[in-house]
Amino acid sequence: MNAFFETGFWVVFESELRRILRSRRFKILFVVTLFPSLIYLLSPNPAGDGINPMLKAFEAMMLNLLPNYWLGIIGQLIAIILMCDLLASEMEGGTIRLLLAKPLRLSTLIASKFLAGISALAVLFGVPYATVWLYNPVVYKTGLDGLWKGLPDLLLVLGVSVLILALLGALSMFISVIINRPLYASLATFGVVFILQFLVPQIPYLQNAERYTLTYQTAVLLKAGFDKVNISSFVGVPSHSAIALVALTTAMLLPAWAILVRRDFPD
Repeated sequence: MNAFFETGFWVVFESELRRILRSRRFKILFVVTLFPSLIYLLSPNPAGDGINPMLKAFEAMMLNLLPNYWLGIIGQLIAIILMCDLLASEMEGGTIRLLLAKPLRLSTLIASKFLAGISALAVLFGVPYATVWLYNPVVYKTGLDGLWKGLPDLLLVLGVSVLILALLGALSMFISVIINRPLYASLATFGVVFILQFLVPQIPYLQNAERYTLTYQTAVLLKAGFDKVNISSFVGVPSHSAIALVALTTAMLLPAWAILVRRDFPD
């Protein structure tokens, strides 16, 4: 076990995660993601007491805020800003050659930075979710039993978020190895995502084109565990959507690695 913590993967992962969590950018983005939870703390407006009303309220809130805020345009922009910086900043500053001069494979560098970025995003989005989860038993007077019963919904919401954010992160890293400046890479990535979100539903020859958007797939994934709200209008199998997102994420990371392998980094 000690040997793992001395590997190049862990060293890069830990240092990158620490850097992100300590950055001023992360603190600003954290305030943005926490904002809906703070509003909820101030005005929860409970609809009764007990486990069932609590779970229904949590699921209804997440079904609304997840696609429209946390994983909507605002959340997508947050993920893109954070993930575009991981490789682009190293290439722009020339520090990537120092990393590669060490006994560190390029694939290991990409994987460790990607997982560090996703871990930071999990903290960034997970804390607001957990805030609501912790507060709900107080509002609905369910105590520790409410925490335990609400845990599966919390884990589902976090898992869905990680899947969506991982895809956005992989796309961001792919574009950032082409456009080596973090700001320009972020703008380009957000432009691609923004256009696709509005363009795909308009394709006339693609049947039910709206089902291929991230907003729609977020709701499909929530069907895996949400049973207190009606999501029957969203057609799809959660496991199929999860597999597709993992495949697309991998399909974005592999070209990023291939591009960097063929690139020379001058001294």
